Order: sequence, then structure tokens, then C-alpha cells
Amino acid sequence: MNRLLPGCAGLATFLLLAVVCLWDYSPPIAGPQTLGVTFPSPLPVGTSEPLIVTGQTGAADYLFVRYVDAHTVTFGYDSWGHGGPTSPPVAVTPGRPSVLEVQLPSLAAIPGSPDPPADLLRVTLDGHPVLATPVRFLSRRPQHAFFARNPLGGTSCGPTFRGQLRHADGRPLLGDARVYFTRTDRLRGWLWFGRWQLLTGLLLGAAVTWTLRRLSVSPSLLLPLSPSRLLSSLRPHRAFLLTAGLCSVAFAAMITQGTFRLLVPESFGNFYDFQALSLLQGRLDVPEESLQGEAFVYAGKIYGYFGLTPALLRLPFVIFGLAFGELSRAAMLLYYAATLVGAYRLLLDASRLLRPDRAGPATWQTVLFTVHVGLGSTVFFLGSRAYIYHEAILCGIMFAVFSCWCSLRHLAHPAGRWWLGALLLGTLSVHARPPTGLFALTVLGCVAAAHLLRAWSAPKIIHHQSKIINHLAIGALSVLGVLSFNALSYAKFRTIEGCPLRLNVQYSPARLAPIDSKQFHAANIPYGLASYFTHPTLEFRSGFPWLYLGPWIPPKAFPSAKLDLPDRTAALPYGMTGLFVLATVAGAWACRHFPAARPPLFTLWAAALPVTLALSAAIATAERYTGDFVPWLICAGAFGLAAPLWGRLATTALALATLWACLLTFALTLHYQGAIVWGVPADVTQNYHLLRARVDGFFSDRRPPAP
Repeated sequence: MNRLLPGCAGLATFLLLAVVCLWDYSPPIAGPQTLGVTFPSPLPVGTSEPLIVTGQTGAADYLFVRYVDAHTVTFGYDSWGHGGPTSPPVAVTPGRPSVLEVQLPSLAAIPGSPDPPADLLRVTLDGHPVLATPVRFLSRRPQHAFFARNPLGGTSCGPTFRGQLRHADGRPLLGDARVYFTRTDRLRGWLWFGRWQLLTGLLLGAAVTWTLRRLSVSPSLLLPLSPSRLLSSLRPHRAFLLTAGLCSVAFAAMITQGTFRLLVPESFGNFYDFQALSLLQGRLDVPEESLQGEAFVYAGKIYGYFGLTPALLRLPFVIFGLAFGELSRAAMLLYYAATLVGAYRLLLDASRLLRPDRAGPATWQTVLFTVHVGLGSTVFFLGSRAYIYHEAILCGIMFAVFSCWCSLRHLAHPAGRWWLGALLLGTLSVHARPPTGLFALTVLGCVAAAHLLRAWSAPKIIHHQSKIINHLAIGALSVLGVLSFNALSYAKFRTIEGCPLRLNVQYSPARLAPIDSKQFHAANIPYGLASYFTHPTLEFRSGFPWLYLGPWIPPKAFPSAKLDLPDRTAALPYGMTGLFVLATVAGAWACRHFPAARPPLFTLWAAALPVTLALSAAIATAERYTGDFVPWLICAGAFGLAAPLWGRLATTALALATLWACLLTFALTLHYQGAIVWGVPADVTQNYHLLRARVDGFFSDRRPPAP
């Protein structure tokens, strides 16, 4: 009997998931649909009425009928913002039933559908072709297909169809997609169109069965899950947990503009959802609505230059149709919290390496490091706006930090398999944000090179040759991990360029000419190094929040640079002061006095060179791009902080540097969100300007009157 329980639990899990999926399921309406239509008698000449409307306000498609005279109509199609075709005049008999056959692309374009919709609009009336042409169309939510009514507004047609629209089986159609399907239709549709849900349910049921069987064989596996053991294991980390929790609340408040609403549609925040949907359909191209001005057009299809990692993480949500286009805020909060965890793990390992006499870092070290990473670095600045650019960087930072943690563990324990985690996480970082992934995989390559040198110089022993081969293989795999992004670019654009600007809709020949149609130029390196490391692009102003980015680097200082979007940045020593000092000055001190710190720090410093050169050679600079240096600052800074050099004066200086970084980052983030970045709601901008006026008024009222 006990042997049957795991199988029954797995089956129950599958059935429960199937019931949840079917509860309000509506499959795509794919292919030609045969409908009955009766036009009103008499025809309301001069008006237009809806037959089928899909989508939502601002992103809808309309199939409508326009009444020309007492016996003539035209059929029209309109995709919001794009327009559409209109049929020639068609003679009809008011009040007499007719057969209408419709193939409307947007009826099949719902999240989670494993089959891509065709772009052909086809309409026939009583067997006579009326419309047959490719059209633009927009995706829709499963229930957002409306028959004989238009609840979305717009100017294409009125609110209702005054005739009758019927299903092929004779049922009247008036309402959303729920009126179109019977229960049998929904079940049949789920078994085909919901096959990804079906497969996921089967895999989840099998996983439950396997887990319960393992636990029945080895009950001791349950012990680590007991509440008492869990609490006792977390107690030494309570300083980090409390600090990270408060930082995460602050980040959530910033990214949601104080509402703490995490599941909200964002302007330019649905690309990864559409990319995940395309992957389920076996494609790499995406609809135009997902990319706006960042579309790359090749062979008539639209692609994004962004990597696939965040889309892969969205696959379960897309499969089950959960929060489509609403996940950017929640995903970024998850990446943020995970980055803090990864930084803390690096600090723990660095402390145990340099201070083996202690169990871990001091409480003040944990708090200061977590606060600086969470509130005083570009990681927090990325919370100014939840859109694709920021999500890509934050996702790349998170995976890069954990990849470097695995690489440094492999440096300390080469006999283990930590390099596998470093390779996987580094590759995921590459496909989220190439510069962060380049750093992470370069760290792994440098670790492999360090082990290779040791094996090469070691005495000849029995496993000498096999170790050399293993280290060479790890180094080669790290290179392949970086090149995998170029391979993906070739699959999309038939070029290994990660961002072929000539294919982007924003770049005209006139704009490409000054930069030679290239994204990187060696002539830009001096400008980039100045932007990220030396130029003090900060200024103090009298108005709140008092700290701002500026002034610009004068172009005449770098006349040979070929730049396209040179935006202002807070150079690392001024913007992330504490982390920069820890990663450089404190790290150098640790290398001099602690030989154990030299291998990891030399590895991290060497790995920072390629990403520094790449970012400096780029045609664009921006404050968000300083986030690409954050994995290096975190990893090297952990070793600088772990070195026991911190007297009272040095600790005070580090605390002041952390406070400065937090105040500066908060000021830049708040101003960027409220006055610079596009896509935030209008009320956010209004509230920011109102806050500035109140704060400035508060201080101006308390100034002494002029003599």
C-alpha cells in the first residue's frame, strides 16, 4: 500500500493542475471559422458595426461591417495604430441569414499557444470571397475576443452589431470568448493547444512521485526541512536577512513608485513574454508590438537584440497564461534580492579564507556591504524604471555574481564540480546582458588558466596529463559560453554581430555614417575610461534632491571618438565609492599582507579588463551601463572588506563612503525616475515635481531674511 502512495500523490498533483488550467480556459480560435450572420433590417446606412473585436483598448483589432446603402455593405479591418483593408461593396439582403466564414489572425494570437498564428485575413460571405490579404495584428488575452459587440472603443465601429451573429451550431454569439466554446470544446482545445501545460503537469506529477519515493527510502532527508533546524541554520545570518529585507522593501517601493504593485503592465516591458511565447512556438522572431523602436528587421521578420535568459525564466508563466506582460517588476525584485544573497555568499567565503579563525564576517561588515550593494550601487538605480533595458542588466548582474562565486569555489577546490555551475550561470548571464556574462566567464577562464599553470609546473605524477586536459576543456567551454551569444545572433540575423545596427529601425544611413555602422571603436576607449573612471560627472544644485549628473564631458577633449549616444554617468570612484575602494585599494592591501587573497583578486582584476575595454569602446555610455561593473566590484570588494585591516578610522571612512554612495544613488534614481526616463505614469512625474516644490519650499521658508 505504501508503494502506491507516491504514485497516487503524483496523479493527484497532475489532476489538480489540470483542473486549475481548465477552470477558465479558452483555447485559441485558429483557422477559418464558419458563422451565421443576419444583417439588420433595414440597414442603418452610414454607420459601422462590429462583427469581431479582439484585444484591449489601445491594442485592438476590429473586423466590422459598414452599411453603404439599403442593400450594400463593405467589410473592413482595422488594427489599432496601423489601419487595414476595406472590401469592395457587397450586396446583401437585410433580415436573411447568410454564411460568413472568417479567418482572423488575432483570434489565434493568445499567450501560451504553441502554434504561431498566420497573418492572413480571409472573409467570405455565402461562399464568395470578400477579403483575403495579409494584415498586421495584435495579441490578445484568452477571454478578449468579443463577438457582435465592441467594448474597447476606438473609431472603427460602434458598440454593438444590431443584426445577429451565430455559431456554426446555431448558438447566438454575443459576448467574449466564453460564449464561443462549449465545455467539450474547451477540453478538446486544451488537449491540443494546451499541450505544454499537459506536459508540464505530467513532469510535475512524476517529480512528486519520485520525491516521495526517495523520502520513503531515506526519511533522514526530511530532517533539514524541520522548522527547528531551519531556524537554527538561519540564526547566524540574521544581520544579513534583516538588512537585505529592508533593502528589498526600499527597492520594491522605488520600482513600483510607492504602490508595491508588482504585477502591472509596463510600457516596453512585455518583450520577454513574447520571446518566451515565440520559443514555445519554435521561433526567435517576435511581434512588432513587443519591441517598439528597438525592432531589428531581417528577412521580413522582427527580432530583438536582447538575450534569451529572462524569456526562459518566463516560460512557466507563459505556458500557464499567468500575468502575461506584467512580470517585469516582480522579476527585477527577485533578481535584486538574489544579487544581495550572492554578494553575501561571496563575503562569507572571502571572510573564511582570510580569517579562518572566525566563523564569518563581523556584523558591521555584513550590514555595510549589503547596504552598499543594495542601496549604494547601480543595482538600486536600475529600480528607477521596470523596463527591458534595466531588467536585462539586473538579470545579468545576478547570474554573474553567482557564476563568480562558483568560479572562486572552483579556484579553491579544483577537484569539485563548481565549474559546471560557473559555466551554466555565466552563460545565462551572457544571454541576459553580454558584458556581465563576459566578465563571469572570463573569471572562469582565468581560474582554469591558473589551475593549468599549477598543473603544468607541478611534478610529473600519474594524473598530470588528465588534469591539464580538464583545465583546457574548462577554458575552452568558457570561451564557447561567450560565443554562444554570437551564435544566437547568427541564428537571428545571419551575422555574428550581437547588435547589427544597420538592421535596427532607428538607424538610418545618415546616423550610421559617423560611427561606420559599428558598435565598438578603439578610438572610443579614452572617452569611455574617462566616463566610467575619472570624469567627475556630478554637480550640486540648490534644488532637491541636490545631487545631479553633470556636466558633460566636452567632445573636443576626445576628437577622434565615434559616439552615438554619449550619456552622462557617475564614474565608479564617485558613484560607488565604498565598493570601488574595497575592490581596489583595500584589495591591494589584502594582496600584500595575505597571500591567500592573491589568487582570487588577481583573477578578478584580470577578468575585469575585457569587459572594461568593451564598455569603453562602445558608441554609447549611460548610467545604467555602470551596472556592468557591479559583479567585479562585488566580488573584489568582498575580499577587500574581509581583510582584517579595519581600525576605527578606516571603518568610519568606509561607513561615510557607504552613506555617500547611498545618498547619491537615491538622488540620481529619484530624479531619473521623476524627470528623465520615459514610460513612467504621468502621476509619478507630477508627484516628483510636487515633492521637489515642497522640500524646496520647506527649506526656503526657514532661511533668514536678507538684510
